[in-house]
Amino acid sequence: MQKSNSIKIPAFDKENYSIWKRKILLFIKAANPLYPGILENGPFIPRKEIEATTVNGEVIPAHWVPKDPSEFSEPEKEKMVLDDHLQLILLDSLTLDKAMCGSVISCTSAKEMWIRLALLCEGSEEVKGNQRQILISQYEAFMAKPGEDLTSMFERFSKLLTELQIHGKYYDRKELNVKFLLTLPDHLEHKTIAIREGRDLNNITFETLYGILKSYELELFQKRAIQSGTRNKMANMSSALVAQVPRITQPSEVLQITQPTPVQSLKIEEVVEDDEKVVLQLKDVEDEDFYTMEELESMDNPTMAYMAKKFKNFRFKKDRSYKP
Repeated sequence: MQKSNSIKIPAFDKENYSIWKRKILLFIKAANPLYPGILENGPFIPRKEIEATTVNGEVIPAHWVPKDPSEFSEPEKEKMVLDDHLQLILLDSLTLDKAMCGSVISCTSAKEMWIRLALLCEGSEEVKGNQRQILISQYEAFMAKPGEDLTSMFERFSKLLTELQIHGKYYDRKELNVKFLLTLPDHLEHKTIAIREGRDLNNITFETLYGILKSYELELFQKRAIQSGTRNKMANMSSALVAQVPRITQPSEVLQITQPTPVQSLKIEEVVEDDEKVVLQLKDVEDEDFYTMEELESMDNPTMAYMAKKFKNFRFKKDRSYKP
């Protein structure tokens, strides 16, 4: 018991009995190497051998009988109390579960307690056999869920394998690796094919295989994120027209300009303005909304004459408040 004083006894958890069972067995083994044998075979009982004798003409062969307590040696006395220590460990682990503690409190040995706990939590051998078949069916039908990533799938698969091993069902390494590769999400299909063709699945662990696939998945997601960001940036750039234009200082003669297209006439409306640029938005307009070249040339306005010569490929919208 001195070896286990620094380790807290695992608390009983009926919902996760398999995990608790594994933990308590490790604790018991660490506490005293003799405990596992007592848990399996029952308490130590000192015995002595009775030699063969003849009684009333009948030969009684040699046999073993329990010793009288007065005949116990000191080492035998120490071994006898080990079962009591083991019962205390089990009862301490059941402290938080009063119902389960009450179910085993009447047991006279640690082995009897252990068997009753297993029966209450795992059921009979017939029940455990049915559970094993259910788990095998789940293993055979196991597949990645739609949209599931590799980590979530790996955790589900590992948990299922643990349950199978607890119920006595084991698979060899290659079979597990092949099963895992065949159930991966679709986005890992190319990597799966490469692994099956280029690696010996007999000489690679299940965890190593997961690590290889996880690295590939992270690289794949990063590449997709970069590509998606580039596409969004280009879409945002094409959603607005940014043009550099000179600032006109005569409000009464401000004209909106646009470049003609072969499909339809467009006018440009100012959206955002600062000292260097304006962001322009395009709208459909009619031809009659623009000055002709003859009208521009007939205007007695030096600014308009300069604009007409400078920007021959542009059309100038009429200002209804201005009369040539």
